[in-house]
Amino acid sequence: MNLKPKPFEIFSGTGGVGKTTLAASRAIYLAQQGCSVLLITIDPAKRLKEVLSIKDEDAGKVVSISDPLGDGAKLDLDVELMNPEETIKRIAQKTDSDDIVKNRILKILARPYGGLNEILAIIELQLNMDKNKYDVIVLDTPPGSHFLDFLESVEKIRTFFDQNFVDIFTYLGKKSEPTKAGRGKRFMTKMVSSGVKKLLDYLSKVTGASFVEEFLEAVYTLYQSRNVFLDALDLQKGLQDENKSTWFLVTSVEQNKLKEAMDLSEGAKALLTDKSWVILNKCLLSQVEQWDPKTEKEKLVKNSFVNREKKHEDLLSSKFNNILRFSEVLRPEPLEHVRELVNQLREHKLIGAKNG
Repeated sequence: MNLKPKPFEIFSGTGGVGKTTLAASRAIYLAQQGCSVLLITIDPAKRLKEVLSIKDEDAGKVVSISDPLGDGAKLDLDVELMNPEETIKRIAQKTDSDDIVKNRILKILARPYGGLNEILAIIELQLNMDKNKYDVIVLDTPPGSHFLDFLESVEKIRTFFDQNFVDIFTYLGKKSEPTKAGRGKRFMTKMVSSGVKKLLDYLSKVTGASFVEEFLEAVYTLYQSRNVFLDALDLQKGLQDENKSTWFLVTSVEQNKLKEAMDLSEGAKALLTDKSWVILNKCLLSQVEQWDPKTEKEKLVKNSFVNREKKHEDLLSSKFNNILRFSEVLRPEPLEHVRELVNQLREHKLIGAKNG
């Protein structure tokens, strides 16, 4: 089975199916084949920290891990544990403005589950793409519904900076050039004149005038950084291009996980197509088939296991053409778990050499 690397390899799935561990294993495997690889996780569970022993203080930084398995290898592998606040700082550097870092409301929105995470993840991906440093970027996406939020983030950017929004700021820019001092008040005055006075008056009564000013300042600050956000819109084309992206849907043999995976694929059917790859993880079939039961009860148990897993695979085969099976790894240490999965990738003969 030959699965050549592409610029993007995206791992999706619900929680508890081994998505992050498999993404890390694939990244290491590709690096072993000579690719320059960046592994990014935007999974708030931070499982990658355990898998590759990333320190808390390294969150948001691109860290080089040349010998992830401790076997003396010298791999071209970088890893980043996504941190929205660090992405905000990078936006500030790119736009040469620190307003986006200082705004209190944007700080709140940049917290885990704060509302901007998935949008900032798209921007982080674009910023790393712009480096032109990597053959492959392996992306570990958020689990479940947060993955769907990630997919929708491009559309959220497009909606936020729609033509009406641009027209408002074009008008404001012509009428006045706000200065840092008192910019919120000037901006608020213009917004009031655009027909939202009642809403702002209500917000002022409930939250206080200072909050309204900070809110408007946040909106203005985002607009000032709009080019960084709008550049990320082009990324969607790459993610949808079958020549540039490979999508993996990770699930496991538990019945509820399969149902969750099917529901997830339905919600993301524009990207998770019949040409995507499904990984059926934590399989016990190979171990069970080696078992030689002695009693009728043991034989029933074995047949039950075998039939269940085959039924699950048949269900996936009805929707997807490409299915990879990974056996359950019964090792307690995360690093040993990854090492075993890398070996299974090798056994699958998933050719990763960039010239292969």
